[in-house]
Amino acid sequence: MIEYSKIYLGDNFYEKWKDQLPRYDEIQKAREEIAPNLDRPTVEPFYRTLVRLPEFQSRLRDYSGDAVKIGARDELTEEQFKLVYQCLEEFIPWRKGPFEIFGTHIDAEWRSNLKWDRVKPMLPDLKYKRICDVGCNNSYYMYRMLEQDPEFVLGIDPMIKYYFNYLLLQRFSAEPHMHFDLLGVEHMHLFEGFFDVVFFMGIIYHRRNPIQTLVDIHKSMKKGGTLILEVSGIDGDEPYCLFPEDRYMKARGYWFLPTWKAMENMLKKTNFIEIETFDKFPLDIHEQRKTDWSRWESLEDFLDPDDPTKTVEGYPAPQRIYIKAIKK
Repeated sequence: MIEYSKIYLGDNFYEKWKDQLPRYDEIQKAREEIAPNLDRPTVEPFYRTLVRLPEFQSRLRDYSGDAVKIGARDELTEEQFKLVYQCLEEFIPWRKGPFEIFGTHIDAEWRSNLKWDRVKPMLPDLKYKRICDVGCNNSYYMYRMLEQDPEFVLGIDPMIKYYFNYLLLQRFSAEPHMHFDLLGVEHMHLFEGFFDVVFFMGIIYHRRNPIQTLVDIHKSMKKGGTLILEVSGIDGDEPYCLFPEDRYMKARGYWFLPTWKAMENMLKKTNFIEIETFDKFPLDIHEQRKTDWSRWESLEDFLDPDDPTKTVEGYPAPQRIYIKAIKK
C-alpha cells in the first residue's frame, strides 16, 4: 500500500512562506502528528480508487459558473471515463457542489452556489490575496475563489475523506495556488498574521468554545483582514443562544445556536470591527436536500413533518446567518 503519510508530509507547500510564518516549526509538528492517520487500513479504499486513475491537467477548468467544471468528456477514453465515474461514486455523499467532472454532473446535497452568490458581493478583491477556507469539505468554495486569481488558497479540514477528495480533483485540475491540509480550526493560531481573508462557514456552532475559536482565527489574520462567517442560528434580535439539551436536527454536535445579535457580540468581544450581518433567512429544502449523489438523510428528515418551523426535537428550525467582520 502507498504510504500517503509520506506523500502528505512531502508536499510541504508552506516552505515558500517559511519566513512569514513565525510558528512554521509548530505547523510542521502538527502535520507530523496527523500524518500516521493516513496509513490506517480503513483509508485503503481511497488509495485503491485513486491509483487506478490517469493523471493530467485538463484543458477544461472553469470555475466561473454554478458548477465547478473540470475536464472535457473527449479527453478520456471510454475505459478511463468509467474509472473516473466509479471513483466519483466512491466519494458519495457529495455534500457541497455542484461539480461537473468530465461531463458527469454531480448534484450535491447542498446547492453551494447559492451560498457563494450571497457571499461574493461582500468580498474584498481576492487577487493576490492569501485565503483560508476553514472546514473546506470537498474544495468547492476554494475552486470558486480561484476565479479571482488569489496568491494562495489553503483549505483545512481534519476529515481524511476530504483530503482524498482534494487529491482526486487536483489530479485533473493541478491548480498551483490551491492547497489542502488536514489541520483543524484549533491550529489557526499557528498562522500568526498570515491570511488576508478567512472563510469560516458552517462550523462555529459545532465548537465547544466559540470564543476561543474566534480568538484563534483573529490571530491568523492580517490587520485589516476580512472574515466571512456563516452560522446556523435562531430567529430573534436579542443577544441570546439556544443550547440544545441533547440532539438538534438528530445530531449531537450542535453546541449552541445564536441569534445574529449574539454572534455579532461574540465577534466584538474577540476584537473584530466593522461587523455586518448581511443576510439571514430560514434554511429550506431548496438549498439542502437528498440527491443521487447524497442519498442519506437531509434537511427534510430533520424537520417536523407537520411544522417545518421546528426540528424533529421541537426546537426552532435553523436560520442561516451571514456576517462580515474586519480584524482590528
